Amino acid sequence: MMATEPLSPGKSPAADDLETLPLDSSSSSSVAATTDPLLRPPPSPSSATSSPTAGANHGPFVDEEEEEEDDVDGVTPASAPRTAAAATSREASPVFAEITVSEPRKHTEPATGAVGVIPGSASYVSYLVATRASDGGEFRVRRRFRDVVALADRLAEAHRGLFVPARPDKSIVEGQVMQRHDFVNQRCVMIQRYLRRLAAHPVVGRSADLHAFLTEPSGIPTSDGESPRWSPAMSAATSMAAAPATPTKSGRDFFGVFKDLKQTVTNGWVAVRPPPVEEETDTRYLAHKAKLEDLEQHLVTASQQAEVLVKSYDDLRATTGLLGMSFIKLAKFEKEKATCDSQKRRAADISNFANAVVRVSRSQTKLNAGIVKHLGIIHEYMETMAAIHNAFADRSSALLRVQNLSADLYFLHTRAEKLETVSSRGMDQERSRYQKIEELKETIRATEDAKTHALKELEHIKENNMTEIKRFNKERHHDLVEMLKGFVSDQAAYSDHFASVWTKVAEDTKGYANRTN
Repeated sequence: MMATEPLSPGKSPAADDLETLPLDSSSSSSVAATTDPLLRPPPSPSSATSSPTAGANHGPFVDEEEEEEDDVDGVTPASAPRTAAAATSREASPVFAEITVSEPRKHTEPATGAVGVIPGSASYVSYLVATRASDGGEFRVRRRFRDVVALADRLAEAHRGLFVPARPDKSIVEGQVMQRHDFVNQRCVMIQRYLRRLAAHPVVGRSADLHAFLTEPSGIPTSDGESPRWSPAMSAATSMAAAPATPTKSGRDFFGVFKDLKQTVTNGWVAVRPPPVEEETDTRYLAHKAKLEDLEQHLVTASQQAEVLVKSYDDLRATTGLLGMSFIKLAKFEKEKATCDSQKRRAADISNFANAVVRVSRSQTKLNAGIVKHLGIIHEYMETMAAIHNAFADRSSALLRVQNLSADLYFLHTRAEKLETVSSRGMDQERSRYQKIEELKETIRATEDAKTHALKELEHIKENNMTEIKRFNKERHHDLVEMLKGFVSDQAAYSDHFASVWTKVAEDTKGYANRTN
C-alpha cells in the first residue's frame, strides 16, 4: 500500500477540501472502526460471557477445513502460535527494503545480419534498478527486459512448485510502440512491481539469483555462457534518455489503470495454462486446486464489477466537475449583468454553490484514487493466480515424467524377460543375447535412478505446493479483510465530508426556501 500523509489534527476535512484525508486502510480504518457497526459490531450477550478465545478461533475468514487438516496431520497448535504463524511471511523482514525502477535509457548496439534492415531493431532500453537492502546497503544497476526474462526463467527452474510471481508480459506489438514514452513508462512500472513482488516472497526474496540481479553489475547470464549485453563500461555517448520519470496518474486515468493491469493478467494466463496430463490422485491437493479454480472465477467476476464501479465513480466525478464549472460561468455572467443588490447576492450564492460542487468533484477524485488502490487487491490476486497455474504446471510435468519413466521401466523389464526366455542356437547368438541383456540391465538401472530422482523432485514440488497454498490462503484472508475495511472507511469518511459540504450550502440558501413558503 502507498503511504499517505496523516490527517492534520488542527484542520477539519471540510475546511481544506479533504486535502490530507488518509486513503490507506491502516489509518482510515482506525477512526471508522471505533464507530462503524459494520467494521466493529457490538458484542452479543452470548459472546460476552464466553471465553475470550472463542471469537478469535471462529472468525468469518478462518478456514475451518484447513484447521481440521492440520489436526489430521497430527499437529494441533495453540491459538497464539497459529496467529503468529499466519503472519510469519508478512512480518519476516525482507532482504530488500525498497526497489525502484526508473530512468529508462535507449541504447544502440552494432547491427548484425538482418537486424540492421529493420529501423530501430538494433536498439534497446535499459532501466536503472535502485535497491536499498534491509541492512542499509544501496545498489544501483542497469538492466534490460531480456535480463528480467532470464531472471524469471532462473527462478522458475530453481523454485519449482512455489508461487513465483509471473514476470511482466512481453507485448507482441512491442516493436511498433518501443519509441513511445507511454510504453517505456508502463514497462518501467511493471518491472518495478514485479521485482517488489519477488522481494516480498519469503523464499524467492532470499534467492541468490535475485540477489545477483539486484546487486551485481554483471547480473546473471541470459543463457548458457552468455552475459547480459549491457555493462557499466558502456559508453555514455551511445545512450540517451528514452522517457521522463513516470508521471502521476490523473483522475481521468483511474479506469485505465484497471484496464492495463487486467490486460497484463489476461496475457499472462494465456502462457501459463498447464498442458493436460495423467489424472492426479492426491485428493487433498485436488480439493485445494478446485477451491482455487473457483476463487479464480470469483476474482474475474469481482474484477469486472470493480471496473464498472470505478468507471461509474469517475463519470460521476467528471460530471460533477463540469457542473461546477458551468455554475461558475453562470455566476460570473450574473455578476457582470447584475444591476441591483438582490441580483449581486444571487450571483454570490450561485458562486458559493459552484465552488461547493467543485470541492465535491475534487474530493471525488481522491475518493476514486482510494477505490482504485483498495480494489486493486483483486487484480493483484488475479496476477497471483498466474503464478499458481505455473506452480501446478510444475507438479503436472513432474508427475508426467514419473509416469513416463514408469512406463519405460515396464517396457524394459518386459523386453529383458523375453530375451532371457529365448533360447539361442549358437555361441554367437548366445553371446549377442547376453550382451543385449546386460545393456538392458544397465539401461534399467539408469532409468530407475532417473525415476528415483524424479520421485524426489515430485515430492519436493508437492511440499512446495502445500506450503504455498497455506501461505496464500492466510495472506488472502488478511488482504481481503483489509481491502474491505479500507474501502468502507473511505466511503464513510467521504460521505460525511460530502454531507457537511451540502449541509453548509443548504444553510446558506435556506432563505430562498423561506421566501418561497
